[in-house]
Amino acid sequence: MATKINDIIKDSIKRLHEEKKIFTPSNYQEIFCKVAKENGLILEDCRKLDKYIEKLDKTLKQEIKSFNVKNIDELFVFLSSRLQRSMKSDSSEVLEALYILTKRLLQSISVLHNKRARELSNYSIEKLKVKNDIKTIENLKDKWFDFLTSYDDSFLNKVDGYCITDKSDLEKFVNGLVKCLNNNNEKEIYQKLAPLIIATLSPSIASSIDDDLAAISYELRNSPEILATESIQEDIKNMIKKRVELDKNELKKKFSEVDKILLEIEKRLLNLIGTSSDSNKNVIKVRDELKSIDFKADTFEVVQKKLIGIADSLEYETRTLNEKMKENQEVIKKLKLRNEKLEHALSIAKKESKEDFLTKLATKRALEAEIKKVEEAYRRYKIDYSLCFIDIDHFKNINDTYGHDAGDIVLSALGKVLKRFTRDVDFVGRYGGEEFLIILPNIDLKSAIAFANKIKDIIANFKFIYKNERIDVKVSIGVSERKSCKNQQETIKKADEMLYKAKKSGRNRVCPSR
Repeated sequence: MATKINDIIKDSIKRLHEEKKIFTPSNYQEIFCKVAKENGLILEDCRKLDKYIEKLDKTLKQEIKSFNVKNIDELFVFLSSRLQRSMKSDSSEVLEALYILTKRLLQSISVLHNKRARELSNYSIEKLKVKNDIKTIENLKDKWFDFLTSYDDSFLNKVDGYCITDKSDLEKFVNGLVKCLNNNNEKEIYQKLAPLIIATLSPSIASSIDDDLAAISYELRNSPEILATESIQEDIKNMIKKRVELDKNELKKKFSEVDKILLEIEKRLLNLIGTSSDSNKNVIKVRDELKSIDFKADTFEVVQKKLIGIADSLEYETRTLNEKMKENQEVIKKLKLRNEKLEHALSIAKKESKEDFLTKLATKRALEAEIKKVEEAYRRYKIDYSLCFIDIDHFKNINDTYGHDAGDIVLSALGKVLKRFTRDVDFVGRYGGEEFLIILPNIDLKSAIAFANKIKDIIANFKFIYKNERIDVKVSIGVSERKSCKNQQETIKKADEMLYKAKKSGRNRVCPSR
């Protein structure tokens, strides 16, 4: 709106020069309002004359029309002239009526929620009460003219950064602003609630959650506004029930483990009974205390208290086992070392199943698992996603020219580039060989194409260095969008076909499915 008004101001000044009119406030206002009307913009300042005329009687309206009154100044001149030409008996009545009219206009202006206009209106009313001479009226007229020519409502544009609302009417403006702010608050509330809901869904005792729970957490992080839908609310209720069951099962498991420990303690007590004649009575007492624990009836606190008592009793008795433990120390060491090696090997195996050893990106297996998650979100909540298949152009030439070590360095560096220039919610992985796949949740085809072109240009300009020599690396990219395909498999197939098309078309380019 501000840009349009600036254009109208420029056209008004230009027309004043073309019509060879003197640059006076009245001439400028007349031309400005005419240009604004031609541009389909009706401003309150330009309608004031019409509003004032509308309040006059029919006879005066007709006379004003015949005299072609163009602005407020001419209106006041006309009214003054009209009063002078009236009969003396009528003059006082007309003046009184004009005075009351002016007073009512000023009173109306004083309630229009503009501090400056209100102060000037109140000031004018007080002046007219005290003195009605020409000098006073001229002075008030000048003040009102200064107000009209200097009034600027551009401050209303400050709210455009938060809400777009109708500024032509104060009531509509406020109602629109309230509605907009309420919508923003609702969105902000969903964003704050989503992490809390995710926390309540995660089991507090159980060490892991199932795939359904992981899918809901993923959806809430990426689209918190779906909390308002009935389907997600029903899913959350079911997941809370599952969470409780998981915790219950975990507690049962832990109780079972504690029971095994107690059985082991009992075995050791029996061993003590057979090896220590001196502590025979005390050991039998401890064993009886163990048997007295009732896991079904006793509370956690009672079980804890009894176990602490048993531990205190065993402290002295188990000292006799030290010698035997020393003899077995070497065996225990070997078993511990072997256990550590097995745990380390298991950790590496788990990590390798999800992380590519060379690029440190996700493996093909991890990519397939992630696609299943975003596909589930698409089927249940219509959250779209796009795929980008990336292949290094002429990668065999790089290996043949610089060696396989150089090829490995290029793959590793490319993995870091892809990881760096993607969002946290995007999923990047090595699909195989020199092929990479990027999953873009909640991204349509147009945005995916823009992203793919950005990645292509970044890689083309990136410095891949091997033994102080720069290797020129370029990529071809195929892009597909889920909502344009029948299913998950077709989405992957389309992206792969577009990659093949990009290579056939000359490489170093992006080919999207249409």
